[in-house]
Amino acid sequence: MFPGMVPSSRSTTGTSAHRYPELDNPANPPYFDGYLNRMNVAILGCGSLGGVMAAGIAGRPDTNLTVIDRDPSIAEAIMTNGLTLRRGKRTRTWGVRLVEKAGNESFDALILATKAGSLVEAARSLNQNLAPEACVITVQNGLVALDLVGVVAAGRLVPGCVLWGASMEAPGEYRITNSGSFIIGSLDAAPPATAVSKAQALLSPIFPVTISPNIRGVLWSKLAITMTFTTLGAITGLSFGQLAARAEIRKVMLRIGRELFAVGRAEGITFEPLGAGLNIERFLSVAGYSRFLKHLLIRIIGYKNRHDESSMLDSMRRGFKTEIDFINGTVVQSAERSGIPVPYNRLAVDLVEQMEHGSLRPALENLAAFRSLD
Repeated sequence: MFPGMVPSSRSTTGTSAHRYPELDNPANPPYFDGYLNRMNVAILGCGSLGGVMAAGIAGRPDTNLTVIDRDPSIAEAIMTNGLTLRRGKRTRTWGVRLVEKAGNESFDALILATKAGSLVEAARSLNQNLAPEACVITVQNGLVALDLVGVVAAGRLVPGCVLWGASMEAPGEYRITNSGSFIIGSLDAAPPATAVSKAQALLSPIFPVTISPNIRGVLWSKLAITMTFTTLGAITGLSFGQLAARAEIRKVMLRIGRELFAVGRAEGITFEPLGAGLNIERFLSVAGYSRFLKHLLIRIIGYKNRHDESSMLDSMRRGFKTEIDFINGTVVQSAERSGIPVPYNRLAVDLVEQMEHGSLRPALENLAAFRSLD
C-alpha cells in the first residue's frame, strides 16, 4: 500500500496486510527526513496518470499534496467520495485536496500531468508558484517536454517517461492496468543533482524510477510505442491486445515505426532501450531484429497491455481534441525539416483529424487506407 495510506470504509480488503509491492518501492530514501521539512507537491491534471500519482503521494508524511484540475465532475467526485484507486479486486480511497487553480502557493515539486496541448501554457502560468529549488516533472507522451526548454528555468525541468498503464473509470476513480516504472532525466549537459534527485524521491514510492543520461532518446523510444498502439487504437477502435493479434496491423505498426526511426536518426537521436529487453533501435531499424522477432515483440507488448484502450480513442468518445499533433504529427513536422518521406504517419494524422471533425468513425475498415500505400 502507499506510504501513509489509511484504508477507507470503502476498501474492499480492509486490512493493511494487502499491499501493492510495485507501488511501494523503498529503494530510494525520502528526499526530506522527518516532518519539519515537508515537500509541497502539486499535480496539474487528475486524469488517469495524475490520479494514480496523486494516490501514490496522498497521505505521505513527508509531503503536502495539492491537485489542480478544472474538471467539475472530477472535483465533485473527489470532494464527495475521495480519490479511489483500484488494482484487480483491491480498492483504496484517499482524501485529496483538489483546487481549480494554484493561487499564491509555493511548490517544491510540480508534476505536469495535463494534456500535451496545454502543457506549455500551464507550465508558464505556474512558474510564479515554484520554490527556488523546485523540480518540474513531465509525464506526457510524445516530445512535448522538449518544448518547455526556455519556459521552465534551467536546472528545474525533469522530463519523465511512464512505462505503466492506468485508466480513469469514472471521475475520481482510477485503475492501474499495467505495472511498470518511470524513466526520468535532465536535458542539461551538466544538470544540478537537486531537481533529478528530488523527482526520484517523490516518484519512487509510486513505481520504481530509473535515471537516464539520455532522456531525449528515451522520449523518442516511447514515442515509437505511443504512435503505433495509441494512434491505431483510435483509428480502429480496437484494444491493444486486439491490435497486436492482427498481422496486418502489426505490419502497419512497423512501417510507422520505421519512419520514426529514420526521422530520429536525421535529428541525431540515439534511441534508448525501454527495459524488458526491448531494444527500440533494433526493433525499428531494417537491419535490426528479424521480421519474425519484431512481430513477436509486438504480440508480447500487446498481450501485456491487452485490456488497455487508446487514450486518443477515449478523447474522441468524450468529444475532446486528441493529442495526434504531438504524437504522429511531431514526426511529420520533423520529417519536413529533414526531407524524409513519412506517408504512413501523414495518413495516420489525416485519419484521426477526420475523426475529430466527425467525418470518420473508429473502425477496423479504416485500415484499408494504409493498403493503398504499399
